[in-house]
Amino acid sequence: MTVKMEHRTLEDKILLTITAAATLVLFPFLITSFFADDKEHIAVDFVAVGGIFTIFLGVWFTSKIKLFSGLFAVLAQVTILMGIYLKGAGLIYWLFPIIIAGFYLLPILFASIFNILLITVACLLTYEQFDSFTLPRIIAAFVVTNIFSLIFSMFMQNKNRQLSEKDKISQLRNNILESIASSSKLSKVLPAVAHAIENEFPDAICSILLLDKTGKRLVLGAAPSLPDFYNKALDGLAIGQGVSSSGTAAFTGKRVVVADIATHPYWASWKALAQKAGLAACWSEPIIGNQGNVLGTFSIYHRKISAPKPSEFKLIEQFASLARIAIEREKADQLIWQQANYDSLTNLPNRNLLQEHLANAIANAQRENKQLAIAMLDLDKFKDVNDSLGHGAGDTVLIECSKRIKSAIRKNDIAARLGGDEFIIVLVGTTIPEDIDNIGQKLSNVLAQPYIIEEKKVYCTASIGIAFYPDDALSSDALLRNADQAMYHAKMRGRNSVHYFTDNMRTDFIKRMEIIQDLRIAIVQQQFHMVYQPIVSLANNQIMKAEALIRWQHPEKGLISPLDFIPVAEEIGLIIEISDWIFNEVSQQAKHWRNTYCSDLAISINTSPVQFQNEGEQFKAWTKSLIAQDIPCEAIAIEITENLLMENQAEVVDTLDKIRQQGITVSIDDFGTGYCSFSYLRNYAIDFLKIDKSFVQNMSADNKDVALCEAIIVMAKKLNIEVIAEGIETEQQKHLLIQAGCVLGQGYLLARPLLVDDFEKLLIKQKV
Repeated sequence: MTVKMEHRTLEDKILLTITAAATLVLFPFLITSFFADDKEHIAVDFVAVGGIFTIFLGVWFTSKIKLFSGLFAVLAQVTILMGIYLKGAGLIYWLFPIIIAGFYLLPILFASIFNILLITVACLLTYEQFDSFTLPRIIAAFVVTNIFSLIFSMFMQNKNRQLSEKDKISQLRNNILESIASSSKLSKVLPAVAHAIENEFPDAICSILLLDKTGKRLVLGAAPSLPDFYNKALDGLAIGQGVSSSGTAAFTGKRVVVADIATHPYWASWKALAQKAGLAACWSEPIIGNQGNVLGTFSIYHRKISAPKPSEFKLIEQFASLARIAIEREKADQLIWQQANYDSLTNLPNRNLLQEHLANAIANAQRENKQLAIAMLDLDKFKDVNDSLGHGAGDTVLIECSKRIKSAIRKNDIAARLGGDEFIIVLVGTTIPEDIDNIGQKLSNVLAQPYIIEEKKVYCTASIGIAFYPDDALSSDALLRNADQAMYHAKMRGRNSVHYFTDNMRTDFIKRMEIIQDLRIAIVQQQFHMVYQPIVSLANNQIMKAEALIRWQHPEKGLISPLDFIPVAEEIGLIIEISDWIFNEVSQQAKHWRNTYCSDLAISINTSPVQFQNEGEQFKAWTKSLIAQDIPCEAIAIEITENLLMENQAEVVDTLDKIRQQGITVSIDDFGTGYCSFSYLRNYAIDFLKIDKSFVQNMSADNKDVALCEAIIVMAKKLNIEVIAEGIETEQQKHLLIQAGCVLGQGYLLARPLLVDDFEKLLIKQKV
């Protein structure tokens, strides 16, 4: 079976080329000899052509280059001797190329011997054909050619050996670089570097030590040829001036050469250990990183007293550089993996690594038929910390929170940060509900403790939702989703509590998702409309104001209550877009009605706490819009809850002041149901109080609600705040409110919420 040309060696190809060319060149001579019937020429040419062609075939089919090179050299010598013997001294000059070729085709020693024999035999065959002047000169020429060929062959052999050694080193370096490029572990690359040096220097023993995380000690990287007891003693070596060769090199960042360990002061404490290991000399090269920092040391030991040559140091520097590349590559890989799998702030696993841990935990729970619990944790009012104290304070809270979480859970449990102020805890192998309760309460209690920031106590409790595998869900995504729903319910029910997932939550979640989807469509398709409930003078039933109320008429589901969709809109941010639509509708109606029927009519719009974020930018846009459309700002009022005043005081006060400066009036809606603190009535500029309907509807001549309403009305008048009573449904309630001094009222007794046309009819009737 022949070998393809692209797979043959260079020597293979050269010998094939020479033998093929020689066969083609000599074959015509053989033909000529046959036509000339010169038997002597035929014999010589036949031996030459036949022998050379046989060698060509042997190389072609076997690739045994050394064997056929030798045969080719011997054949050339035999053939030329035959020619000289048969044809005389005329062919003796062919000895020159044969002598030279012999050193290429044969090993130097064999070529020298065969060439001497060739010269000797050729001279013996022809000496009688030369005169005494020519023969010595021919012999001298042959000898000089042989000597020069010998010297040149030895020179080329030495060069080839050097090139081969360089190629070998280059190949070793390339192999190591390929290993580094393929992200091989440092535990594989460093021993390869050590073996490469030891192969290059048979008397050398290589050791690579790495600087640990503290930067104060060296740990074992690779030392495959050193005794185990020596490596153990060296592992953890403290760096410092005069602490052996490696410790000093790492400390100074400079090369340290100790030619004789037994007498050098750096090795005083290690001399006995080195002697036991049979080590006499040590050369240490610091491994310096790209940033100029020391990464470790590259050391060469010898069993005899010795000092390095410049060429040896050059090679050591090259392999130390390879070690540096490998170390920095692994550090980079570790950094990339760390950044991809761990939260940079808290150093907890992130969402990516959590998914991996959770998948493994679920697989183990399924295999062992055990329960698994997922707790989702969200910090309550964390945004207030960021807004009031800055994001630096928020980061401090998150870092401390992560520490508290880890301290409250068990060793085999997994804590992760999803992002923002959301954390996940995977409670592994939990079979007893009491254990979950205890861990949940422990987490809740430890996170409820104050955080000390800038010598101030900051409270940031947590809402926790828990879901179980396999009872609540079978997949990791479903578990996380259910735990999130449970956590959402914990927030909705007052925060700072632990809630478990239930089937009702799943139903609520589906309903909520449907509302979110339908809301987005409703905004695009304009499925909303406004109704207006009159606010009248209790003395004469004249319409003084109106409250604008949004209604959502779903094309398939009918009328959807604001109680169902407004909280969802607030949560997902659509409330801003909806509020803008309400404002545009109401402002246009107010302009029309004021110009046509009631010049001092004011229509109030309910607002959301979300609208007070970003320094009340939405309200600023509203006032600019009113001015641009030549609509008096007094035509619009806004209603807020008293809870809003208590939760975001600084931001709300500033926004309310700017609103009122433009002429928009402010009402507190549902007064008495929130914090019920009267201090903010003194601190904030408020135009109206709306007494909550729960007080009004329970009023009777002999109960405390009448007294409460009277107190609110008196207090408001003292503070120059007008009062509106909500939820008036009976004549008795209206009469009692009038007796208590209330001027304005709102409720079904007076008028229900009306469509635009119906409300306009009332205005027309009132004007007439």
